[in-house]
Amino acid sequence: MNVKESANRADERIFLKLAESPFFQTYRKAFNDATGLSVTLLPADQDEGDEFSGRSIGHHSNSFCRKMNEREGGCASCQASHKTLARSACGHPDTATCFAGMRETLIPVRSGDRTFAMLSIGEVFTSQPGKRLPAALTAAFDDSGVSSTERGTLEKLWRETPVMTTDQYQGTVTLLAAFALQLADILNRLLIEEANAEPEVVVKAKRFVNAHLEDKISLESVAQHVGVSPYYFCKVFKQSAGMTLTEFVNRRRVEWAKRKLLNPQARVTEVAFDVGFQSISQFNRSFLKYVGESPTRFRENQESSTRLREMNAA
Repeated sequence: MNVKESANRADERIFLKLAESPFFQTYRKAFNDATGLSVTLLPADQDEGDEFSGRSIGHHSNSFCRKMNEREGGCASCQASHKTLARSACGHPDTATCFAGMRETLIPVRSGDRTFAMLSIGEVFTSQPGKRLPAALTAAFDDSGVSSTERGTLEKLWRETPVMTTDQYQGTVTLLAAFALQLADILNRLLIEEANAEPEVVVKAKRFVNAHLEDKISLESVAQHVGVSPYYFCKVFKQSAGMTLTEFVNRRRVEWAKRKLLNPQARVTEVAFDVGFQSISQFNRSFLKYVGESPTRFRENQESSTRLREMNAA
């Protein structure tokens, strides 16, 4: 996994947390109940060809638009119209009327100078459609190879599209713009949490180490397990954990050894090899480094503490 892939995965995690947050879900339902419109959350700042899994939350609530885009290849005119609007709305709210005569508005959810997501509403008429189909819509049917039977179904769905006055629609945009500012506060908190969180490769590596402490663990084997190069893994692990993989492994083995040494029947040599150290000298050096005393002295001190507690209890 390279740096770009790691960043994209982090963005996906944050986007899904934002979309699934109780705050967004509650507002989404309230907005629909109050206005009759569905609000959609879309990720932004994606390179051409990149997609999140579950790319949008509720996109194409309009039955006509959904039907057009369910066809093989989707609706090229719709996709082109939406991309043009997305580019123009990257820094500020913007509204466009598509080839089918419907309005759509995108409102950016920003963190600093970056647009991270967009709220989308629309796919509605702000004036009553005429008796004849717009020429652009007829052309889109022709370009998409829509059959005469399909045209009848699609025209019916098109005419069933909700109609709002211009003032009503602008009022919903104003409400949504205020919500975008509140959503940006949650986004900033999520970004801070993600920045402080351990990368996925580090989490997976620690789980692997904890499950194989008694085995021989190498940098190469752990990097292979998490699916990255040893060089990249070494760099990311040190930055995140504040120590090398070897230091982490030895610390975990020493902590395990401390628990085993509480058993007075366990020999120090046996404990050393049981927890994965390759030699008693390596065990003694690591134990002294991380505990501040030798394994034997640690055990003696623990036994003394136990006897003292028992005497005080008596």
